[in-house]
Amino acid sequence: MSLARLLGLLLALGCASTPRQPSAPPFPFDAAEASRYQKDAAQAMGLPVAFAARSGLRFVFVPPGTFLMGSPEDEPGRKPDERRRPVTLTRPFYLGRCEVTVGEFRRFVAATGYETEVEKAGGGNAHDAKAVWEHTPGTSWKKAGYAGPFTPTDDHPVVHVSHLDARAYCDWLNAAAPEPGWTYGLPTEAEWEWACRAGSGGPSNGAGANIGDRALRTVHPEWPRRTTAEDDGHAFAAPVGTYRPNAFGLHDMLGNVWEFCSTKHGAYPAGPATDPGDLGDRESYDVRGGGWSNEPADVRCAARNADPPKFGHSNLGFRVALHR
Repeated sequence: MSLARLLGLLLALGCASTPRQPSAPPFPFDAAEASRYQKDAAQAMGLPVAFAARSGLRFVFVPPGTFLMGSPEDEPGRKPDERRRPVTLTRPFYLGRCEVTVGEFRRFVAATGYETEVEKAGGGNAHDAKAVWEHTPGTSWKKAGYAGPFTPTDDHPVVHVSHLDARAYCDWLNAAAPEPGWTYGLPTEAEWEWACRAGSGGPSNGAGANIGDRALRTVHPEWPRRTTAEDDGHAFAAPVGTYRPNAFGLHDMLGNVWEFCSTKHGAYPAGPATDPGDLGDRESYDVRGGGWSNEPADVRCAARNADPPKFGHSNLGFRVALHR
């Protein structure tokens, strides 16, 4: 058989043009291995590690892999609903490098005239100076509810948005700025945790985080919750991308604001899972990551919470995923 004919046969079989897909490292793995695997997997699939979509949002490639979702029983702050189990994600996806900002959400509202669920309800939930959590009339994504003097800029994460609002934003992106071959949406809870961990098997992913700390207590000296002794420079939410990213290049996966996932909340089943979706049938959606007002126990890779579809507050936003 001639070399030309052999090459043609190999090309027809797809053996000569596509690098072999690398195997994911055994979990857990360190930051250097995470970055190396991410780059190798993206190259093998002919995809960029990071890119700016037509929508203007910036995305980071998240490769497939297997990890232990949840937390070990001895992890400080662990809750009973964090049962640990092996989870395999078979498909790559892209995840927003940062949380969706006030400015990005503003463009959506300007283009569509959209009214958020919090606006329809006359306001969302917010803390007062003593961390009391209550409905606060007049608050919205345009006028976030904070107990101290604070005006978010267009670079801060949008808050007082609901799960329905986040989905409406993704629907608008799909219609107004479609990304060929990909669909905008929210990450599943399993995708979120895998992306957050970036190989880490511990409570944190090693990146910087904006949580309840000395900066918050300086503004609110009677704040009753536990705060850390560090000062992260921001009493409330910080502009997105302020802190160093995790090993996959994602900012603020932990801290700043909680983030909605697409998954309906429920208990983790026993045993391994592959590409898991909804865990319950109630209209309550997982939120992840913790935020600027939270104690360290709530700002962990495995920490979970859930909110109804129309609920929004001053410590809750979202980031967008791309699936194919």
